[in-house]
Formats: sequence, C-alpha cells, structure tokens
Amino acid sequence: MTDLDFLRAMPKTELHLHLEGTISPETLWALAERNHVALPVGGLDELRGLYVFEDFDKFVKVWLMMCSCLKTEADYVGMADGYLAECRRQNIRYAEVHFTPYNHEKFGIGAERALGIVTKRLLEAELSGGPVTRIIADIPSEAFPESGVFTVDFLERLANPLIVAIGLGGPEKGFPRAAFAPWFERARRAGYPAVAHAGETGGAEHVREAVVQLKARRIQHGVRAVEDEGLLRFLAEREICCDVCLTSNTCLTAFTDLGNQPILRMIEAGIPVTLSTDDPPFFGTDLVNEYRRAREEVGLSMEELWRINLNGLRFGLADVGLRRRLMLEFEAERLALGGGKGA
Repeated sequence: MTDLDFLRAMPKTELHLHLEGTISPETLWALAERNHVALPVGGLDELRGLYVFEDFDKFVKVWLMMCSCLKTEADYVGMADGYLAECRRQNIRYAEVHFTPYNHEKFGIGAERALGIVTKRLLEAELSGGPVTRIIADIPSEAFPESGVFTVDFLERLANPLIVAIGLGGPEKGFPRAAFAPWFERARRAGYPAVAHAGETGGAEHVREAVVQLKARRIQHGVRAVEDEGLLRFLAEREICCDVCLTSNTCLTAFTDLGNQPILRMIEAGIPVTLSTDDPPFFGTDLVNEYRRAREEVGLSMEELWRINLNGLRFGLADVGLRRRLMLEFEAERLALGGGKGA
C-alpha cells in the first residue's frame, strides 16, 4: 500500500470545517436559481471564477453571498447531506463543524429552525453508523457587536446535544480577539468551552488574546504565532492545539507557498496541530488532499501525520468516552491497513 493509498483509506478526524463552507459553486448556483436569488455573475462558469481569492475581504463577500441563498428547509437538508456524503467518501469519522447562527437568522430561515434541521440530519447519520459530528457555534466578527449579542443570547436558551463550543470567525483586521471577551465569558458561564479563529490574517497578538482573553482551548489557524517565539513556547506549554488548513492558508494568508508554511515550526516548538480543510470547495481541496500535501510538499512523515490525525480525538470536545472509543477503533483499523502501531 502506498502512502497515498493509506491516507485515503485511514479513518480521519477534522476539527476546522465550516458547514456552510462545504457548499460547492454548482450547488450554490442551483440554490440561487431555485430560490430566485440574483448573483453578481452571468452563469456557473463566472461563479466558479469567484472561488479564486486574492484577499480575505473577497472571501467574506462570497461567503455572505452563499449564506443568502439558503432559504428553505430542503436547502439545509441538502447542505448537511452533502457534508455527510463527503465524510463517508473520505472516511472522516469524527468532525467538529463551525456553524454561524447569526447568518441564518439574518439571511436564512432563522437560527433555531436552521440548527434544528442540521442537528436532526447529523444525529440520524451518527445513529446509523456515522460519521460523528459536533457543532461549534460561531460569532461572525464582521457583524460585531450585534452578532456577539445574538449568538450568546441564542446559546443561553439552548440545550442542543451537538453543540460543544462557542467559536469566533470572520475577519481579524479591525476586530481584536479581546473585543469579544464579554460574550465568551457569558458563554463559558453557560457551560460552553471556547475556540477561536486567530493568527490567520491577524498577527501573533490575536492568538495570545484568543487564549488569554477568550480562554480558547483550540485556535483555528494560529499560523501567525510563528512571528513570536515566546508565543510558540506559551502555546506549547499550555497544549493549545492549532487547527491548520494548508491550502486555505496559501490562498488567504502571507504563507502562499507550502515551502514556507509555518506548520513545521509549530510542530518543532511542541504545539499540537490538526489538519483540516476550512471551506473545501472554496479552496479546491478535500481532507485527503490536505494530508497528501502535508506528506509530499511539506515533508511530514507518516508517523507525524497519524499523530496529527489522532490529535483530532485528543483535542476534540465531544465526551471522553466517545473519543476514546473512536481512538481505539482508529488504532485497530490502522493495524488492519498495515500502518503499524500508532503513537
């Protein structure tokens, strides 16, 4: 079995994936036509052309345009089912998906209804053999402060069986992570752990703020931490996991070449990392490709990649018993695939 064959077949985890960001240009075009939403393009080929990003501002515009096309229960069912189909195709067995209630209240069918539809589909899939999915409810920073108020008010009313954390997404420029501390404090009092996007387009100080001010257990991206050696030591000492997305980072950050990707420095510093796709159709990737690139272009060993994969269970936020069960299953399947004993 080749390395690529093994990477395709192995059971996988993914901790940094936006559920809305799994919608392909083809699906988005169909949604817009069905729901009579005018897109700023003349056809599907032009829409595909928008999925090439020169900066983060353009990405946010396309993201919000995509959210505005989700209008019916069938749209949300289709989004969830498309995500589940991709998990099964790639053998992704445990995932934590970001979901943005504020956007579904603003553009869609309402946050409560949207979350209910998605939760039902994900639970049905789990009960019928998987994958196992948990949800991170994100505050979108571009709608600050209204999005913070709405999201925490919403979470305080819930006892949703799949939501495992509050998160923070959207642009970093002009939105220091510390500005969101009051809402994260309320969410923690309500029982929700915290994760946060930081150190993608913002500097190393955003990563530190996310950990110190927001009490984030994991950081989405975190790659700009390499600008500060003291911060690298700080993250390693606290075992703050960073959910890295190689292809997304080449599109939206200063690290445009995998040859200068900071993941190697992060690993060398002792920081636990995972590999994820962020918004796979937006960046023309999938999780198998992220592992392939990490092996072939970054130069990580197969042992390192397996440890990174298991980090998704070590640092995931579902209950311990579930994650231990999956870890034992993963190790047994690795042996069956001929991959040897894991770390």
